Amino acid sequence: MKKTLFLSCLVLFSYEGLSQVFYIETFPSAAFPTGWSTNSSRVTPNNVSPSSGYNPPPASGGYNMRLSDCEPVGDTITLTISGVISTVGYTDIRVGFGVWRSSDFNRPVSFRWSANGSTWNTISGNITDSASTTWKLIYFDLPAAAQEVPNLRFRFSYVAQTNMSCTASPPTFRIDDFAVGENFSLPVELMRFDARPESEGIRLTWATASEHNSAYFDVERSSADMRFDLIGLVAAAGHSLQERQYEFFDARPLPGINYYRLRQTDADGTFSYSPIRQVQTTPTATLSVFPSPATSVLHVSVPAPTADVEARWQICDLMGRLWRQGSTTDSNRWSIPVHDLPPGAYLLQCTIGGRTLTQRFQKQ
Repeated sequence: MKKTLFLSCLVLFSYEGLSQVFYIETFPSAAFPTGWSTNSSRVTPNNVSPSSGYNPPPASGGYNMRLSDCEPVGDTITLTISGVISTVGYTDIRVGFGVWRSSDFNRPVSFRWSANGSTWNTISGNITDSASTTWKLIYFDLPAAAQEVPNLRFRFSYVAQTNMSCTASPPTFRIDDFAVGENFSLPVELMRFDARPESEGIRLTWATASEHNSAYFDVERSSADMRFDLIGLVAAAGHSLQERQYEFFDARPLPGINYYRLRQTDADGTFSYSPIRQVQTTPTATLSVFPSPATSVLHVSVPAPTADVEARWQICDLMGRLWRQGSTTDSNRWSIPVHDLPPGAYLLQCTIGGRTLTQRFQKQ
């Protein structure tokens, strides 16, 4: 039988090294714990595949929360924690729990938090990508907005897609030992993590105050769907009691909004996630000319928003000789007469808002 690790839903955990944990749920029985609720019978405490192999918090074994993927397909299934977690008086909020999934469970399970029950903030769009048939412990650092919240809520959700009876052996995802605290069990003390746009991409920088048994940082990126992909790896210091600086440059960011996070992995395979950083990329103006080859008129188009900005342009041949120049304030689209240019190859160079764009065209 699973050892009971708590006296009530809101306690100061007494295990060594976990004094900063102020809430932990270990699912000691087949009953739903106080504050935990679901909209579907496909979510239930179950004592199959008991947790094991991680610490801290120590894997409690016995019952865990099972999320099944079974018919009817298309249902959105939620598991919500509400009314039992207060972060008043605490800072640097961190949440962690054990994860496991059967080999056939491939549904994305999102994980969100809320301070008011109406606005839900995505922590991860798919925590199943961190799980396997071996139990693992994962952590997430929450933003400052999760501090001083009298009723901090969490929610897991997924859409059922497997056309199988729930009484058979459907694909399952499991969680156990759900804990919330002040940066508890923190092998890497992350001081800061920043992402800023530069002319050629986005630069990520972060610093740690101390590290113990750290192995490496995975750099992950996502679009608005919050499903993160690995884009780089940076080796960690291993052991350090002084500030360490790190950086990574994303030379090919996604168009629009980019979301970044760090996945810090220890030598024993345990990993944790940094807060998410958001960066908006600036559209890059591209110069289009048509037709090419041109006969009498060359049409010029700049799709980026540059209307009412003066564009200064010039046409040179490949020997660098200037053939024509001018300016326009209709800088999204304009036309240049080229009927009197000799046949051959030319370069159109435009300077718009401090940027110089060049495109080659052919005169027939």
